[in-house]
Amino acid sequence: MNISLYIARRYLLSKKRKNAIHYITTVSVILVAFVTMALIIAMSVFNGLTILITSMFSTFDPQIKVQSAYGRVFSADSAIHLIRQVPEVAYITPVLEEDILFVYADKQLVGKLKGVGEEYSKTCPIDSMILSGEFVLQQNGIEYISVGQGVAHSLSVGLQFRDVMHMYAPDRNKGSSINPLDDYNKEYAYARSVFSVQMDIDNAYVLSSLTLAQRLLEYQHNQVSAIELKCVNTSDYKKVANVLRQKLGGNYKVRDREQQHEFLYKITQSEKLITFLLVTLILIIASFSIAGALTMLIIDKKRDISILASLGAEQKLIQRIFIFEGWMISILGAVIGLCIGVCLVLVQQHFGILKLHGESSSFIVEAYPVHLQCADILYTVSMVLTVGFVAAYIPVRFIFKKHIHS
Repeated sequence: MNISLYIARRYLLSKKRKNAIHYITTVSVILVAFVTMALIIAMSVFNGLTILITSMFSTFDPQIKVQSAYGRVFSADSAIHLIRQVPEVAYITPVLEEDILFVYADKQLVGKLKGVGEEYSKTCPIDSMILSGEFVLQQNGIEYISVGQGVAHSLSVGLQFRDVMHMYAPDRNKGSSINPLDDYNKEYAYARSVFSVQMDIDNAYVLSSLTLAQRLLEYQHNQVSAIELKCVNTSDYKKVANVLRQKLGGNYKVRDREQQHEFLYKITQSEKLITFLLVTLILIIASFSIAGALTMLIIDKKRDISILASLGAEQKLIQRIFIFEGWMISILGAVIGLCIGVCLVLVQQHFGILKLHGESSSFIVEAYPVHLQCADILYTVSMVLTVGFVAAYIPVRFIFKKHIHS
């Protein structure tokens, strides 16, 4: 056994009098444990928020979205031909999305019409989003629409086919007319279902067939605003997106699910990094207690240092005793904090003990979302042990150089 480590362990774990060194060492362990626990919990909270955001948009957003790099609308034929050559892509759905005016009875609303292809129910789990009615967009030559819950509430849309939804979009081939309605293309359809995903989508979107949207917006049958894809293996969508980027080239933008809300994900990750750095700063401040404990321990053990020196121990060996002593304080605190933090996160993750205050319908989830990741545990332990080692190494070298050596 390493003699320095053995003596350091004896100093830390042996029974000692209830003196100031004992109390400072205990406080140091508690501080390191508390900061370690705080890091684990903070990282898990941001992981939970990221997963919550993903779940909010994953039902409506495709795994992969392909758009033109140079315009809003593009001809989809060549892109679809290249996409079909990638065997990992299971379903392909062309879509056309545009802001239009919806009129239902005596109410009006500017929202988003999203025309979708025939395989839309295969690329998007729309059936799980339907609150009432049946998701049918075309039947026996009749056009139907699926309305977001917020749009349905704003326009008082019913599913009894009493009133028809009128849709207006600017006519791109006409100028100003005496009658403003002459400058708009018009289509109508009955609402067949109401869906709900999350508030921003529910308050804006109406789904229709792709042909209705192309007819209303005056685009040809192969002109779309995006192509939505679903992969054979759900977990491989990022790899498939990289393959498609190489295959489609610079004329198209290929974005996976996270990249479709890149700004939102970047904010979450930035806040996670800032929180990690702030708590690490608290850890650095807390590590001064380790330096204080080591300083008093070295003063208290001057007699032991003299005995070891007289027995032929080199100064570096004696320094390592106290460096290991300070590092073991960090290790002990890290282990305690890690155990407490992991246990608290797992309890919250599986049982949701800490609830959100307010009416249950006011929040997307009832309990604070958390998720434990092994990478965060490794980062936290690495940071705590690194700071602990530096906090022990620098003061020990300084004290020996200024006092013991002389």
